[in-house]
Amino acid sequence: MTGVQTCALPISPRAQRHPLQSSDGPMPGFLEYVFGKREDRSCPPRLEELKKEAQGIMNPDIFDGARFEFNKTLTQKFQLNHNITLGSSQVPSAYEFGATFGDERVLLRGRTEMSGRVNGLVHAQVSDRTLLRLQTQMNPESLAASSCEARADYKGHDFATGAAYVAGGLTLCHAMKSITPNLAVGGEGFYHLHKPLKGASLAARAVWGPKEEHVATVKAGSFGQAELSYQRKVSDKVGLATELMYYHNQLCTFGLGYEFRLRQATFKGVIQSDTTCSASLEERVSAGVNLLLSGQLNHKKKDYKFGFGLAIGTQ
Repeated sequence: MTGVQTCALPISPRAQRHPLQSSDGPMPGFLEYVFGKREDRSCPPRLEELKKEAQGIMNPDIFDGARFEFNKTLTQKFQLNHNITLGSSQVPSAYEFGATFGDERVLLRGRTEMSGRVNGLVHAQVSDRTLLRLQTQMNPESLAASSCEARADYKGHDFATGAAYVAGGLTLCHAMKSITPNLAVGGEGFYHLHKPLKGASLAARAVWGPKEEHVATVKAGSFGQAELSYQRKVSDKVGLATELMYYHNQLCTFGLGYEFRLRQATFKGVIQSDTTCSASLEERVSAGVNLLLSGQLNHKKKDYKFGFGLAIGTQ
């Protein structure tokens, strides 16, 4: 009787490896299991854009009186702007002239008002990851009211960092890091070169959902202030947001906001805890012509604002 011989197949090292163990050892495998793969983590927004989704809903365009905007595109990179504001009894009328030049790497923008105030903005994308920004404001009536701010930002694969200097001696630095595909943490610090002023804050940002329709943020500072926000994209046309801001021994505000994006119109509304109700409507009347309506009321403070505007030459 002939015996049947069995041959044991060799087991590859990959098959013998524990699920939490990578080729580099057990610890990297455990970290990869908890935090995810590095290639799955994307670059978070800058700290100043921590709650940009909620702010887009919670900050409708509110103005008082009439406003007319005329934008004239001369070339593909150059544009002129004329803004006329017919204010109310509390807001004086004003005229502003501006020019904008921009391409894929450089953005130059200037604005001048009838009072002589001049605003300038420069964005220079020196590389795919490095952005330099300069913003200035010159007020001929008061030199102390003039300002200048320079910023340098760098975006890596899964982090964003930068530094800033404000005329007068204020320096700032910030950083955000994605520790998982859905969670980013970071912080910022500031120090004044000529005054006894310094502080820091910590922040976190969480994004989840099949289409990343949920965004929650938190930020706490060394002076006792705290900011919380949450934004949910219900659909492509409906968005909801809420925001809580707390300042120790000073005040605490809470607000709810909503946004409806229709085929040719965008409507935003905000209700604040101090009984302030705000709403804005931007409707595309025809190609290059937008109608602007805004209103804000607070019966408790007897503060009422209503604005009507027309924007011509918008993209």
